[in-house]
Amino acid sequence: MRKRIAFITVNAEKLYQTSLIEAMWQQSAALDYDFVVLTHFVNFDNETEYLKGDENIYTLIRQLRFDGAVIDLGSFYSRSLSKKLEDMLFEKGIPVIALDYVSERFESCLQNNREYFRQLTEHFIRVHGFTRIYCLSGPENVIHSTERIEGYKDALAEKGIPFRQDHVFYGDFWVNYAKSFAERIAKGEIERPQAIVCGNDFMALQLCLSFAENGINVPNDIAVGGYDGNPDVSSYRPSLTTIGSGFRENGIEAVCRLHKLISDEIPRYRTEVRPAVKVGASCGCRADTSGDAAISDKIFARDMTLGIFMHSNYSSMMNNVKNMDECAIVLAQNAYLLYPESDFFLCLCSSGEENSDSGYTDKMVCRMKYCNGRCDISQQEFALDTMIPPNELSDRPAAYIFTPLHYLDRNFGYCVRRYSDSIVFEQYYGEFCQVAANSIERIRMLDYERSLNDKIQQLSERDILTGLFSRKGLISKAGSLSPDRRYYGVIYCIEGAERFRGQYGNEYVRQIIVSLAQAVNLSCARGELAARTGSEEFIIIGECDDSDFPEQLFINSLKSNLKMIEMQQSISISAMLRRLSAVTDSSSAPTDMIAQLEKKLEDMRSSATESSSAFLGKLRELQYNVYEEPQLEWAAKKAAAQIGISTSYFQHLYRQFLNISFNADVISARLALAERLLVNTALNVSEIAEKCGYLDASHFMKLFRKKKGMTASEYRKAMTGIGA
Repeated sequence: MRKRIAFITVNAEKLYQTSLIEAMWQQSAALDYDFVVLTHFVNFDNETEYLKGDENIYTLIRQLRFDGAVIDLGSFYSRSLSKKLEDMLFEKGIPVIALDYVSERFESCLQNNREYFRQLTEHFIRVHGFTRIYCLSGPENVIHSTERIEGYKDALAEKGIPFRQDHVFYGDFWVNYAKSFAERIAKGEIERPQAIVCGNDFMALQLCLSFAENGINVPNDIAVGGYDGNPDVSSYRPSLTTIGSGFRENGIEAVCRLHKLISDEIPRYRTEVRPAVKVGASCGCRADTSGDAAISDKIFARDMTLGIFMHSNYSSMMNNVKNMDECAIVLAQNAYLLYPESDFFLCLCSSGEENSDSGYTDKMVCRMKYCNGRCDISQQEFALDTMIPPNELSDRPAAYIFTPLHYLDRNFGYCVRRYSDSIVFEQYYGEFCQVAANSIERIRMLDYERSLNDKIQQLSERDILTGLFSRKGLISKAGSLSPDRRYYGVIYCIEGAERFRGQYGNEYVRQIIVSLAQAVNLSCARGELAARTGSEEFIIIGECDDSDFPEQLFINSLKSNLKMIEMQQSISISAMLRRLSAVTDSSSAPTDMIAQLEKKLEDMRSSATESSSAFLGKLRELQYNVYEEPQLEWAAKKAAAQIGISTSYFQHLYRQFLNISFNADVISARLALAERLLVNTALNVSEIAEKCGYLDASHFMKLFRKKKGMTASEYRKAMTGIGA
């Protein structure tokens, strides 16, 4: 296998982090390493179950093979997690570089804070002639604060400006102190300076905002400078004068040092990054926007994709899946929400094993992959150490970003993004993954509920929900009936309960079951035995009279009681019921009749659903193809012929299984494509209509307005600010 460098960090959705990851990966690729990023989404310092599940991703430090690692502990808020990460890396016994923090265990790689802060301060003195400059640093006795203050002193000394300790203020590297600091200056509690150089961009940005709130103009009244060149604040105004690319250069230096520790060789190639003062409007200069195009493009793309995600039907579709096969198909249908130049892998622990303490299983299963713009939902088992299926490993160095897949502290597996070019990490990617995890948990709970209900039914003589006998109780009671008498049996089943559960939820189906049980109980006035023998099945056994149809008296009574309950509760049950009957004879006992009734029901269901259930997979595959290529000429008659059923039966099954008509689903798929084209291309509406399968552009425009409540042009303008 190719050698690997691990990067341990958090907040990978921030532009600052993706910019750092991209610089480190490019250097790693130049040295022929795969670059593996382990990261999680919730950066808090607490011990919630959710956070435990999120942090489980770092057990891969122990479980995967790495030749070396870079750890960015400065980005983690949790001190307990930081200690665990250092412990795991130390125990692994591989070379480790501590990125931009001082470690007692590993070699540290710090930014040249002193020199860069000197350059920043020197700009305010040399270019603007300021002499009364304050330094707002971070916490006292922190190396980053100390080094930046020293750089501030150096710049003052070079220009012959006396250093004053009362011009140095210790902040928090965040926004809280900057707010109060600005207010104290505005109130006159602190003498107003000509300029303030800040220890990072967040404090500088907050100063600018708080000064504006207090009537102080930046830069005319007070000039402000930041530090880091953080792209996440580049869209705010006034634009900050700051130090650009210092963190990227430090990331590259960390990779080069790690390579030296791994191979004992000096890197033969080093990616060039030149940190320097990046001029913005906050110091009084005319902002230099020459280097902002790439960042602006990423911010614009991020905002646009966020809009598409918010308007997508992804969450609703995932909320309706009932098994992992359907989950994989819906994920594939929504893979367009991910950056197309990246690959995506959904990897689950094998054999349904989930445990936040034990990490990941030695064998993993890839349930869905999205590579080169194409999706594959076939299952592929692979060894954990290969990270993804071995046949999917890139033949050249790549960046792999691992994120957790869990529900609270229940670990399902992980998601992998692979990049071979620019690193783009959507703002909503964490939500995208969590929706998938929520669906997996829902599937697990549905399976568990079915299993638990089956066990309860088997073990208990009374049904907990209805109070009737269970199957076990019915058999026990039926076994004690007199063998000298004849008995009738009636079995009722609620047809379509699963469909109603999907449409209206479990509570609706529970109400129907309880109401039917009430009617059954009211109808058992002559000593009948009544039981709920399955999730939606009821069996009633009664003693025969001399009539030809001894069960008819009970059936009529149940009809009457059901009608009364339906009127009282405003529900409909009768139309959902299927009924079968049987009578004992001289050679059969009541317990034999129970088995006979259940066999009849099974045969009836098989004959009714055998053909339809066999087509479920084909219908799901058809739906996937519709969303993959909605512009094709999709017709119910042609689709039905391909599957081998009549058009009317096809339309019935499509609505039954997928909760939407075929024609409506085609329209939904085409409009989803239209939305993407409106936002991401410069095509006019007529061209988009044609690409979505509509030869008549006016018909497309009417349909779009009817479904979306606005014209296609209005939609494009709302999403992009650009007219169609």
